[in-house]
Amino acid sequence: MHKHLPLAALALMLCAAPAFAQQSPNTTPGTVTRVVLIRIKPGHGDPFWADFRQHLKPIYDEEKRQGLITNYTVATKPTLDNPDDWGVALTLTYPNWATLDTFTSRADAITLAHYGSAANRTAAATARIEHGTTVASFLVRDQTVNPWK
Repeated sequence: MHKHLPLAALALMLCAAPAFAQQSPNTTPGTVTRVVLIRIKPGHGDPFWADFRQHLKPIYDEEKRQGLITNYTVATKPTLDNPDDWGVALTLTYPNWATLDTFTSRADAITLAHYGSAANRTAAATARIEHGTTVASFLVRDQTVNPWK
């Protein structure tokens, strides 16, 4: 009898999955945004921003031109809650979840074209660690609240 319990649980989950995947009557999903919160290390502001302007901005501009992202923004936080708090927020907005499925392979060509080689790309990423620390990185889904019916 206990042998059939896991099979029954699996069947129940498969039957219930469509109900969980259904659209919420309260909201309509939109774009997907990666939020990256960065702490610039003391004394590294100028090199951080130089790297961003020289390398990341052109890459994000090209990703936007090719439709991999719909937008990106950078914001700064003027006050710190503690010494390890973030000071820069970077957002990368993707059209939908499906874009993330092929993002790495499509972005690879863009970054290789920018840096010229995988070794140069890796060296730049390694050097970037000297200037800042990622405090948090997470995905959020934009939701439009549906009108009351």
